[in-house]
Amino acid sequence: MWCACCDATGGWTRRNFLRVLGQAALATGVVPMAARAFTIFDEATDVAIGREVDPEILKQYGYYEKPELQNYVAEVGQRVVAVSDTRFQFQFKVVDSPVVNSFALPGGFVYITRGILALMNDEAQLAGVLGHESTHVNSRHGAKLMTKALGSQVATLAGVGAAAAVGHGSAVSAVAAISNHLTNYMLLGYGREYETEADEVGLRHARHAGYDPRRMVALFRDMRRQEIMTGQTLYHGFEATHPDTPIRIAKADTVAEMLLPEGGPVVVKTAEYRLQLDGLTYGEAKAQQWLRTYVVQPGDTLASIAAAELGDAGRRFEIASLNDLRDDAVVAPGLPLKLIVHSPHPPKPHELQLAPN
Repeated sequence: MWCACCDATGGWTRRNFLRVLGQAALATGVVPMAARAFTIFDEATDVAIGREVDPEILKQYGYYEKPELQNYVAEVGQRVVAVSDTRFQFQFKVVDSPVVNSFALPGGFVYITRGILALMNDEAQLAGVLGHESTHVNSRHGAKLMTKALGSQVATLAGVGAAAAVGHGSAVSAVAAISNHLTNYMLLGYGREYETEADEVGLRHARHAGYDPRRMVALFRDMRRQEIMTGQTLYHGFEATHPDTPIRIAKADTVAEMLLPEGGPVVVKTAEYRLQLDGLTYGEAKAQQWLRTYVVQPGDTLASIAAAELGDAGRRFEIASLNDLRDDAVVAPGLPLKLIVHSPHPPKPHELQLAPN
């Protein structure tokens, strides 16, 4: 991660970063003042930063070209933020990356990778992740993070006066320069305090939107198991700068159980979610792998599905892991399952008939 205080690349040094940050603050009037002492940026600047960085995010990761999936994710995200006290207009976008991640930029820009979509198993988990990221936006964690890191230095720069901004371009250019480097913080998470807050508030918003908050806890546990098995960090929230994973999971579990009695029934929507993943690119694009959604038929077992659909009964272990099941699980007819298929081209869309609820 790029560090504003220790960049030794010869490009963006600490002094250069602070100089440009000071320019933007002076030019846009967002330097901390007595009445506005807790954040460097105001909400309008949050939006300006998000708009500036959004094209770069899409350029770097790629916008995932599946309109139905994009619309579905956006609908779930809007359902979650509708129960919050947000003052931002949110945009939710799926990016074309196999990495298991999600992240948010100031001003209401939330991104989720196809990699984490493939890992998740139901709409309640999706709602939990989007609730977490939208909390970062609503709580203005980006502005608070930069205030903690650089606020005192920016205030010092402000005392230098307008001379600091002479000959160094427009406010828009300065904001653009800051935005590019703020992004590094947001891609890797916001630190222990803010990640804990996003977990708790995000779970609350998902619950108030009608989703089962326990499913987000199940996702955390699944991520942790896979990290232990593979030795690879799957999600920015589990980096060393974030809450210790067992503690984080225990706290989320406690919050979820406390939220359950509130506000009526909860939904999970496993079938609806998995159907949306039919034809999703899986892993690295060059691997030519795709998710196919298979609906369990009467008499099916994981082994028989693996043999008939994938040509190898031994891949029942893969199916079980992908769908958060035991390898000896009895699968009910009508249940959609995610399968990994290998092909030079994505599988053709097909009609999927679900069993009645």
